[in-house]
Amino acid sequence: MTSLEIVRRRPEHDPELFALYAEVFGGGNLERSRRRYDWQYFENPNTPEDGPVIWMAREGDTLLGQMATMPFPLWWGDHEVRASAGNDYFVRKSAQGRGIGISLSNRWADGVDVALALGLTPSSYPLFKKLFTDVGPVPSFVKILDPVAVARKKWGQAVGSMAGPLLGVGLKIFSRSPGAALDVEILQVQTLSDEYDDLWLRARSSYATSVRRDAKYLRWKYLACPFREYRVLEARKAGRLSGYAVIREEGETSFRRGVIVDIFCDTTDLATQDALLAAAGADFSTKGLVRVEVYCLNSRLALALKRHGFRAGTTAVQYCVAYRGTFDGASGPKPVLGDVANWNLFIGDGDLDRA
Repeated sequence: MTSLEIVRRRPEHDPELFALYAEVFGGGNLERSRRRYDWQYFENPNTPEDGPVIWMAREGDTLLGQMATMPFPLWWGDHEVRASAGNDYFVRKSAQGRGIGISLSNRWADGVDVALALGLTPSSYPLFKKLFTDVGPVPSFVKILDPVAVARKKWGQAVGSMAGPLLGVGLKIFSRSPGAALDVEILQVQTLSDEYDDLWLRARSSYATSVRRDAKYLRWKYLACPFREYRVLEARKAGRLSGYAVIREEGETSFRRGVIVDIFCDTTDLATQDALLAAAGADFSTKGLVRVEVYCLNSRLALALKRHGFRAGTTAVQYCVAYRGTFDGASGPKPVLGDVANWNLFIGDGDLDRA
């Protein structure tokens, strides 16, 4: 009788691994899944030299499930630790109910200092809530740019056409936005310089925890992504990089929406926050988009969003964390898990913004 074992993926496992991908996600999506797999696990600048860290549950010659991980250094309190986000977790239907998910999750969490389970599905959330510390849900924020289009979608063409202008008047009264700071210059850029390394070192300590946002990581995450088209807005004060925002669009032609995928700057730098949000809003408005959406866990950045007319939206983004290889907190007086409002998390983190 064979027993269950958890092993790390090796190149010789790929044929059966992708056969399972086809079974779970459908054969028609296999080519797209393979391209994302190569980018996510092989091209990630933080992938170990000996290859991706993908944990596989096996019973004899049979592959029962997997937990793939995306490694990165993580700012945690007052230093960096080894961390990773869990992605592409699945178990064959015939093997469910046998504790395989628990075995995969524990093996993953035991191999890093901090394990991040981001954007959990309704089926996986109960599992991770038992094993990890429940941090989510991650708040969402929405700003309406075209009230008539929103009203028509919500109430239909006739009623929406009448209610939309009234909605627009209300938004103008209660959603006034500050202008961009005069001392901050915003540019849309196609490349990211090594200055982003310095920005990371200067701004990271304003957060309790954040994925390391250095130049190599950002180039890979946003400029080399094969299934999303991102735009990067760069903020500068007196020529020095002070922050950036990553934005994109999605949705049908009749209801295109803007998404702020990532914002990073020192959380006390209100001028850069306002300049980036004003620039993102102007960019979306000129393209005739209906509304802007953003997920943001950090309370200071959330206040900036509210200053710019964003309101709380609905969210289904659950977030759990395991911290097994590091102490719970920093050398300072307040532990990291007691300062969740100062964590940095956007939809661009981990595997949340997949297509």
